[in-house]
Amino acid sequence: MDIIGSFFGFFMGLWMSGEGILFITSGPLIAGNTQTCTAQGFIFTFSLTYFVTAYAGLGALYCLMVRRGWTKDQMKTKKMRVLFLLPPFIISLAMAVPPLFYQMYNPTLFYCSLNQYPNNCEYDPEVPCTRGENALIVQAVTLLYALLCTLIVIVFMVLLICSVYSQEKKGDKYLSKGQKKKRDYTIDTAWQGVRYAGALTIPFTPQYVFLGYFLFQTPMGNTTFLFWVYLVAIFFPLLGFNNACVYFYPRYKAHRKSNEDKTRFHCVCDTLGIAWRSTWTKGANSETEASLSEPLVDGSNGDDVI
Repeated sequence: MDIIGSFFGFFMGLWMSGEGILFITSGPLIAGNTQTCTAQGFIFTFSLTYFVTAYAGLGALYCLMVRRGWTKDQMKTKKMRVLFLLPPFIISLAMAVPPLFYQMYNPTLFYCSLNQYPNNCEYDPEVPCTRGENALIVQAVTLLYALLCTLIVIVFMVLLICSVYSQEKKGDKYLSKGQKKKRDYTIDTAWQGVRYAGALTIPFTPQYVFLGYFLFQTPMGNTTFLFWVYLVAIFFPLLGFNNACVYFYPRYKAHRKSNEDKTRFHCVCDTLGIAWRSTWTKGANSETEASLSEPLVDGSNGDDVI
């Protein structure tokens, strides 16, 4: 779903828009119309809402797998899959469909999304809104929902770290006198939790800044506005990239540990399954190959980390 949203939003950009705002106002990069703009806005809003909902659900799932000791077999049941996949779909439809009836999908700075038309008509009494009146309120609600999902992720990551720490601490009573306490799983879980939460928090932070200005009705100067707009353009498209880094890093770390003679670049390519990987993994044993397919969370015991 993140790939679909990234394609129609960040890649297609203003191609599906009938006109541009501020940076690009005409030319071959603007080749759409009202219908294509509406379609882009709907797909992007649906995909984005689905992504943040599923991301929060996955964070909760990771935590419960460790705290409750859920196994992979339990995760593969039809009931669990429905409980994980259905809520994001329903919530996304509920967030993305209503704006269609009020013509709220209109051009923004980078793509079509929730916005009034003409741009800034809600702030200019001399310019009446012809489409999407009150669209900024719906946009704010959408961002508030994304912020809620972000907070849910952070809470469950903290609970996960505390759970792993508690389980490691229970083993301290079996240590011999003078034996050093080990907190390797706790440290690994903490760093992976930071990466997991940061992958969602960092791209959305500039959007949350705009949300704060809107909610508190605080005017934003031109320099400040452009500064945060550029940050949105840089960080917001990194959602998929950050998510991929979180997913592949544990595999890269395990592969790097068992292949210290290889360069970091070679290990990265091995982890990603680059075509000429076999040239670099000559003589690799089965243990090395298995490390590339280990899940982020095993769930078979309480010592696993994300």
